[in-house]
Amino acid sequence: MVRMLKKSLLLVINLTLIGCATPEYKNAQGECRDEAYQKYPIYNVPKIVTLTRPVQVPTGQTDCVTTHTGNVANTTCNPVTRTEYVPYQQNMIVDENAHFRNQAVRSCTAQLCNSRFGNVECKTK
Repeated sequence: MVRMLKKSLLLVINLTLIGCATPEYKNAQGECRDEAYQKYPIYNVPKIVTLTRPVQVPTGQTDCVTTHTGNVANTTCNPVTRTEYVPYQQNMIVDENAHFRNQAVRSCTAQLCNSRFGNVECKTK
């Protein structure tokens, strides 16, 4: 499930970044992607990965609210908590080449854009 969430998050980030790119940038990126996949193919390996999860930890303080109904006062107290991120390990399948492949695509795309449009974003005038 964590792997699916990570993949979904990466997809959303990539789509967001691609959504801001010019059509010319997307074309250059597509040209570079094929070469990057040939040079750095998907290489999935099982790994133990350290992740973090949020945990609510009591601070030792309480937050109290008093309500009055007629002559009766009712006080309700709840503990105050803070969020701490606790590390844990999980077995995952990791593409060992993803970082290098993405870096190659970014570099190649920037070079193509620079040579064609004079800037690394492929922005036209």
